[in-house]
Amino acid sequence: MIASRYFARLGGGALALIAAVGWQTAGQAQDDGALAIELNKLESTEQGCRSSFLFDNQTGHELNRFQLDLVLFDPEGVAAKQVVLDMAPLYADKKLLTSFLLDEASCDKIGSILINSVPMCENGAGNAVDCIGLLEVSSRSEVPLEK
Repeated sequence: MIASRYFARLGGGALALIAAVGWQTAGQAQDDGALAIELNKLESTEQGCRSSFLFDNQTGHELNRFQLDLVLFDPEGVAAKQVVLDMAPLYADKKLLTSFLLDEASCDKIGSILINSVPMCENGAGNAVDCIGLLEVSSRSEVPLEK
């Protein structure tokens, strides 16, 4: 009874504030989860070094726009090349294996790969998502993938 009188004195403004806080919390929960990126394989071909990446979107929502800024380092640790990859769309709760030519040189010229940034990451509603905080990276290759 006392609690109901207290909320009655606060009026509609308090309910709007409580609803807004609840709405914001629900939006933040939507960004929880992980976006796993695995460097699955590097393969030297006649065209150069072909990579296979496995993406596992466990964020709970589709990523309509998603770009990765990668820096390739040579075996001595010197930055050798920078590439931006457009990987969208990444569907919610779905794995995706994608393959592309990383470099014209053979794979033994790559010592490590750094995810330098995520220049673009938007959910299905067109809202920006902080994907760097959601990234979990790994490598099955001898070449490490780092963030």
